[in-house]
Amino acid sequence: MSASRPIRTCVGCRRTDERSALRRYVRTDRGLVLDEAGGAPGRGVWVHPDRRCWDGALRGGFARALRAPVRPDEIDRPPFE
Repeated sequence: MSASRPIRTCVGCRRTDERSALRRYVRTDRGLVLDEAGGAPGRGVWVHPDRRCWDGALRGGFARALRAPVRPDEIDRPPFE
């Protein structure tokens, strides 16, 4: 029997994937920041490091997942730079 791997849903495309294939963003008092270490506290959202997924997340995926409005100027940086 193999160990199960964590599965997460991309907020941009809504496809599921392994945790290692996505990047996590966390809402903080500074806005929505990339959680590169993967252990920051708080509500997190996951997105593929792909421009199409990023665009989908900006169009409503972040706000839907966080259940709160998200302004583009409060988001850290794209995961594909």
